[in-house]
Amino acid sequence: MQNNVIGIDIGGTKINGVLFDGKKVLKELEIKTPDNLFDFEKNLLKLTDFLSANAKVSAVGVGMAGLIDLKTGVVKYSPNIKFIKNFQLAKFFKLNGYKNVRVDNDAKCFARAENMLGQGRGVKNMVGITLGTGIGGGIIFNGEIYRGARFGAGEFGHMMFSSKETIESVFQKARDKQDNKALAEIIGVLFTNIYRAIDPDCIILGGGVATDKSRNFINQAKAFCKKNLLAYKIEPKNILVSKLKNAGALGAALLFFQT
Repeated sequence: MQNNVIGIDIGGTKINGVLFDGKKVLKELEIKTPDNLFDFEKNLLKLTDFLSANAKVSAVGVGMAGLIDLKTGVVKYSPNIKFIKNFQLAKFFKLNGYKNVRVDNDAKCFARAENMLGQGRGVKNMVGITLGTGIGGGIIFNGEIYRGARFGAGEFGHMMFSSKETIESVFQKARDKQDNKALAEIIGVLFTNIYRAIDPDCIILGGGVATDKSRNFINQAKAFCKKNLLAYKIEPKNILVSKLKNAGALGAALLFFQT
C-alpha cells in the first residue's frame, strides 16, 4: 500500500486534484482545463507542485476521458480535449519526478471510488455513470472493474440512440438547450438498456449535469426506466447520485490502494 498519493481527474472543463493518504484527503485543488497542450502541461505541473508541497508523495494516479493504453499510460485520444492525441501521460509525470504513475479512464476511476468509498461500497455488481461534457461509464463486476476484450466496456455514451445518433450526442444537444424533458427520456433509455443488459445492484451517477439540482430530470428518468422494465419483471433499484467530493480524483488515487 502506498501513502500520500496524488489523484488527478482530467475533464473537458476542469481538472481536480487531491492528495490522499488512503483514509482522507489532505489537500485538494480545482483548475480550469486549458485549451492548448503547452498550458495543459504547465498547469498539470503547477497542480502537482501545490499538492506535493511539504508532503512526501509516493505515486500519482490519473483519470482522463478517452481511450487509454493501461500498460503504457498513453492517452490515444480524448473526446473532451481535442488537442490530446497519443499523449504519453504517464511518461510526462515520470519525466517530472514522479516515478510511480498509473493512468486509467476517468469514468472507471469514478466507479472505483464509489465502489470503495461511496454509496456502492461493498457492492459486487454496480455501474458508475458520469454526466458532464460527455457520458462516461464504468462497470464493477464481482468487485472488479470490467473492461471487456478490447478495454471498451462501459462506454455507454457511445451506444446508439437511433440509427444516426449516439446517446451521448443527443444528451449533449438536450443539455445545451437545457431541455430537462428530453434529458429525462435520454437518460431513462440509458438506465433501461443498462438494466436489460447488466441488471446491476445499483447505478451511481456523477458529473456536473447529474449533480446540478436545477436540472431536475433524474427522478423522471427513473420513472421512465421503471415503466419500460415492467414487462421484463426487473425492478430498478438504487439509482443514486454520488455524494463523494472529487470522486474521479479519489478513484485515480485508489489505483494504488485497491486490493
